[in-house]
Amino acid sequence: MKGTNLGEFEELVLLTIAALVNDAYSVAICDELEKNTGRAAKLGVVHAVLNRLEEKGLVKSKLGE
Repeated sequence: MKGTNLGEFEELVLLTIAALVNDAYSVAICDELEKNTGRAAKLGVVHAVLNRLEEKGLVKSKLGE
């Protein structure tokens, strides 16, 4: 597994994914982050974080329909 040190936003995204379970799509992750933190979550930033988490072996992704 590549380095597993996580930044604060990476941790928030990972926790949000765990909370959303099977509904953890990028837009839903953004919405949930904004709702729970009061901070704007930009889709591009969330995508970058998801890519890093996948590189670290912490999440797997698949293309939706």
